[in-house]
Amino acid sequence: MATIIPNEHHYYAMNYTPVDFIEGVPATYFLLSLHEQGEQHFNNFDTADTELHVEGLSTPFWVHKDYLILQSPFFRDIFREASQTSDDSLIVINVPSPETFASLLEYLYTGDGEKWYDTMDGDNYYDVWSNVEFLGLGIEARAICNAYYQNEILASEDN
Repeated sequence: MATIIPNEHHYYAMNYTPVDFIEGVPATYFLLSLHEQGEQHFNNFDTADTELHVEGLSTPFWVHKDYLILQSPFFRDIFREASQTSDDSLIVINVPSPETFASLLEYLYTGDGEKWYDTMDGDNYYDVWSNVEFLGLGIEARAICNAYYQNEILASEDN
């Protein structure tokens, strides 16, 4: 069992390109294919590579490395570190907002930005954004957060 608990200094460039290590094949091709099957694989024990525990949550997540490393440099680093140990079947992480992690993880699997957008509200938006920043997610996830901020947060302040 490998337990990887990253330090709090995992910040990445805003315009991160998810995969620079799959030569000759655009990451968007892989992501499109993965997102098409995302609902089948999201939190699926039978097909998962790894058990993921998020500190602050009692329920584990059953994850697939491909979904996470293609979209998050944080997870790419975690899985790279874990693969250097004898067993990477259990990963433990600490994120800024465990409460908003499940819906974010589902978004990473399905690519359903509208569904993820609908999980945000005025009380959890900044927590969601903290997780997006911490995980180093790319422009698509940031665009959804920015749309929520403009459409909901700023609009409510104007009224």
